[in-house]
Amino acid sequence: MKCNFLIIDDDINIRKILKFIIKENNLGNVIGELESGENAVQKINALSPDIVLIDLLLPIEDGISIINNTKKSDFNGKFIMISQVEDKNLITKSYESGVVFFIGKPINNIEVISVINSVKQNIELEKSITIIKSTLLNNEGSKEEMQEKFHKSQPLHAEISKFFLDLGINSELGSKELFSLIINIMNEKANSKSSSYKLQAMYQDIQKDLDSNLNIKSLEQRIRRIISKSLSNIAERALEDYYDPIFCEYSSLFDFKQIRKEMLYIQGKSKDKGKVNIKKFAEGVIDKLHFLEN
Repeated sequence: MKCNFLIIDDDINIRKILKFIIKENNLGNVIGELESGENAVQKINALSPDIVLIDLLLPIEDGISIINNTKKSDFNGKFIMISQVEDKNLITKSYESGVVFFIGKPINNIEVISVINSVKQNIELEKSITIIKSTLLNNEGSKEEMQEKFHKSQPLHAEISKFFLDLGINSELGSKELFSLIINIMNEKANSKSSSYKLQAMYQDIQKDLDSNLNIKSLEQRIRRIISKSLSNIAERALEDYYDPIFCEYSSLFDFKQIRKEMLYIQGKSKDKGKVNIKKFAEGVIDKLHFLEN
């Protein structure tokens, strides 16, 4: 997927570096650039870029103010903040305004490429889920409470995307399939909280949702691999710190014995990796969303 970029930075060298990285790595097209915050909101709305690379500290109007004012006009693009500022309050305000990632100065090529690819993956994911979400909301038999929950909360895809980011799997192969699985299980539970379901049937629904050419076995393997990747990421965090907030938040998605087994595997103390339970993981994510009330 090629994206359109707008770069806003008062340092011409930063703009040149970013343009070079985007062009050389075939990440998309730079359709405009600004050297200050003057008329930035109007420019963003006029060009409607997929991604805005924006400096935090700009002449005339700062990055946070620009993002806040742009959001009021229903702009749906993504903002990546570029800054050497380390003030935690400013960083927090930036994320609250809608920034999805930070890129630090001085610019690092690898970091820029990694961040942009992650944001592009999220954009693709959201586009795929839009169709699924629309189907879910309009599905005959869905409850009115479910629609109300959608409208009151953040967009569903954004909430699940955050989980994927936290687990380190947002840009992994299989994220779309796992996303679709979670949506389809939600759909099933919304129609009947006590209903049982079979994963094989869910996989068939995923094939239709994503117009996938994968056979059922390959699709299941792809989902299992990405969940295994999240298990590995969680286990690595536990090795560094049992009180790591991501580990504490998401370890319940797995059997703790399997987390421990994965930790031993990472340490080279065991040849056996931890195993994952697809249904346990998916339903655990749904429980954390507080999407279905008891």
